[in-house]
Amino acid sequence: MPTLEASNKVPTVLVVDDEPLLRKLMRLELEEGGFQVLTAENGRDAMKVSRSHRGEIDVLVSDVMMPGMDGPALVQELLESDPNLPVLFVTGSTERVPLHKNERFPFIEKPFSPGNLVVTVRRLLHNRH
Repeated sequence: MPTLEASNKVPTVLVVDDEPLLRKLMRLELEEGGFQVLTAENGRDAMKVSRSHRGEIDVLVSDVMMPGMDGPALVQELLESDPNLPVLFVTGSTERVPLHKNERFPFIEKPFSPGNLVVTVRRLLHNRH
């Protein structure tokens, strides 16, 4: 598997979660893992962040259930501009993951270990290239 250092580009991850503490923890862990991280508190906010970002978003990490625009609706919107965007759902309840049987959209259940988040994001990024 190629390392992040092998590339000149630092991969960008958009983290979307309505829980401020969890969003912060995911951002910190991913930054320590070598990623550039953008954050948003819900789907609508994530759409604004993705439109204003001047580069490519390499991986989306999104909560499933959020007020306003939820994770699946956000994914539908973002896939219109990037049909190959790797997506990782995070959820507190696997019963509410409408896409959990679709291998295209893997998920990890809250609470999850920080190391698992970084490994899963790296795997998604590696599979994209």
